[in-house]
Amino acid sequence: MGKTKLSPQRLTQTKKINIGNIIIFCEGKTEKYYFDYFAEIINKNKYSDVEVVLESANGNAQAVLNYANEFMADEEHNKKFSNYGKYLAFDCDAPPDIQSVVLKAAGYELLISNYLFETWLLMHFENVENKISKREIYRRLSLYLHNNYSKGHKGKIREIVNNGNIEKAIDNARALEKRYMDEGKSILVNIKDMNPFTSVYKLIEQFMAEIS
Repeated sequence: MGKTKLSPQRLTQTKKINIGNIIIFCEGKTEKYYFDYFAEIINKNKYSDVEVVLESANGNAQAVLNYANEFMADEEHNKKFSNYGKYLAFDCDAPPDIQSVVLKAAGYELLISNYLFETWLLMHFENVENKISKREIYRRLSLYLHNNYSKGHKGKIREIVNNGNIEKAIDNARALEKRYMDEGKSILVNIKDMNPFTSVYKLIEQFMAEIS
């Protein structure tokens, strides 16, 4: 569990919080397994509840948004989760009109990665500053793992979290976001031009602060 705790120096700079109750709607198994890793630790705190919901194994950004809306429209779900913080986790490789999905997702916190969630995973091992193809992202991830990287594999996610550097990933993602902000870009207008990009770090930093 040591890899999922902030360093003493970072902890003094980060206010320890109670994450409270949140629900995360995920595009695929990879994202779910990643967030589940932290949820299993955080949910030992009786004051927090992190629910991770998988839309399907082969969804896309629009499918996740549709599913989340339908899920919350269910009377029983709405009663239970109405006061939860609501997150959507999806990639930006599909559908083609990804910008419209981002705009339609008002009311949710977005944990989005361009191109892929694996962009965020790769940041656990190296700085990602320039656009990389999907094939190259998978190839590079495989170099850091005992066997080749494969999507939707719980063991690979645990290996990445345990052997990678989450603080380094957070710093990399934050620096990228600042670079785009300095260029006058935002996900509400320019998500297709913001590659590489991930906002996953914002929630993971909160997770790390609570766990530490």
